[in-house]
Amino acid sequence: MIKSLALLAAAASGGLAAVVKYDFDIGWVKAAPDGVERDVIGINGKWPLPTVEATVGDRVIVNVHNSLGNQSTGLHWHGIHQLGTSHMDGPAHGTQCPIPPGSTFTYDFIVDQAGTYWYHSHTGSQYPDGLRGPMIVRDKLLEDPYKGEYDEEYLLTVSDWYRQDVPTILRTVVFNTSNTNVAPPLPPSALINDASNAVVNTELKFVPGKKYKIRVVNMAALAGVVLFFDQHKMQVIEIDAAYVEKTEAEQIYLSPAQRYSFIIEAKDTADKNYAFSAVFDLNPNFQRPVPTIGFNLNVTGSLQYDSSAPFPAPVTTQSWKILDDFNLKPLKIDDWVDSPTDVVIPMDLNLGLDEWGVPRAFVNGKPYVHQKVPTLYTAVSAGDEAENPVIYGDVNPFIVKEGQVVEFVLNNLHRANHPFHFHGHHFQVCKRGAPNSGVSNSPVDCSESAMVRDTVIVNANSTAVIRFKADNPGVWLLHCHLEWHVPLGLTATIIEDPFAIQDTIEIPRQHIEVCKAQCMPYEGNAAGNKQNLTDLTGANHPPEDADHG
Repeated sequence: MIKSLALLAAAASGGLAAVVKYDFDIGWVKAAPDGVERDVIGINGKWPLPTVEATVGDRVIVNVHNSLGNQSTGLHWHGIHQLGTSHMDGPAHGTQCPIPPGSTFTYDFIVDQAGTYWYHSHTGSQYPDGLRGPMIVRDKLLEDPYKGEYDEEYLLTVSDWYRQDVPTILRTVVFNTSNTNVAPPLPPSALINDASNAVVNTELKFVPGKKYKIRVVNMAALAGVVLFFDQHKMQVIEIDAAYVEKTEAEQIYLSPAQRYSFIIEAKDTADKNYAFSAVFDLNPNFQRPVPTIGFNLNVTGSLQYDSSAPFPAPVTTQSWKILDDFNLKPLKIDDWVDSPTDVVIPMDLNLGLDEWGVPRAFVNGKPYVHQKVPTLYTAVSAGDEAENPVIYGDVNPFIVKEGQVVEFVLNNLHRANHPFHFHGHHFQVCKRGAPNSGVSNSPVDCSESAMVRDTVIVNANSTAVIRFKADNPGVWLLHCHLEWHVPLGLTATIIEDPFAIQDTIEIPRQHIEVCKAQCMPYEGNAAGNKQNLTDLTGANHPPEDADHG
């Protein structure tokens, strides 16, 4: 990685921002994070990937060159709101053309909110092959609401890990007609900081009396994780880049794509080391005894007080006292939260089989299918037709207008939990039904102090209601972050204030050249028709009998 930092002023002193530049050459490398070597996607010849770091107000420029040779790629900056820069968000076919081998694409955006983030491929379910890494946006020195309450900071990533490459998994499991239950592929390994205990034991150096801020990112493709620290309690201060009132926790649960920050106070003495554990929820409901289904459920790290003392044994007995994030209160409450809801959009979510017995996923009975023209490019070029959802094709499009307070009612008709992530926004979580409590479209009163985050778990056979204000024109995906459900189609597309998109977003020439390099249209409707925008002849469609839930 080549990184440069051009200071415009001293950001740490609260002055003007900096320009932070990275050059990323994306290509194949060898790695063995669980002891089994395989090809993974690295950056600048290395894996694990670098942490992208910036300060609030900085301009981040990332030059991406695709050296994979056999796959297109792209990067999504997960949790970054991309105010005014929806074209930098990263989902292939949503806000850009995928970057073909040999091409270069520049991401250029401002980071406006401190917190814990990550970046990952949003092309072809690629990130389980290793194209994912953490990102931190720090407060200016005097603006951290918890400044002075911790002495040092650590970053942890947790993840599941597969030994087969993604194309093989998609072919043999995800889209296999013998997969009649639409079951996801189970990973054989789990990692902390991109290593299993078979390779390295992760250690966090602790000094008696000090306080530590720990950031955690779940970069998994499938598994949620419970994280806990033996004989140490957490004070949670941030979820998904939203500060919260300090809340004590013994254990926290992170679905794929969720992030937490918390403070831990060290013990007064350094007479022993203490284990911390990441327990992956592929063990359904944390059953005891653990079902024998052939994967490693736990990874152990150490709070290392004494380097001469042995690495602590895993904590094998533990009662489950998992923090309910629904009760976390945001430190900042936006002005709009006491406004009435303008639009309610129900979405029924399910998985099933199409006419040929191929697994699919459905939003209101239809799977998302990416189109020939990226959805954002259609919005930019559609003129007066931009508010007509028909022109966007089968991307499960929903149009919302400037300033509307919008409520999504997420009805999970499926037997499994689904973590839903919304690009471009934080949202209030007004309701989250208990597992198997049934779905409901009944009106919901949303507390002004409702939890705010960007990824929420929708429990099995239940309803979650989330709410946001349309104040960021762009094309934003709302999708399940169980990565294997994305190619199945468990995605909706929110086209927010399309006429403002036309007024404020200009697609860079370099981005258009990336489309041209692979003969992809970059104007017109979903099919690339520029004359009659409601004529979708040639657009991509799901199988005819896949329209069900």
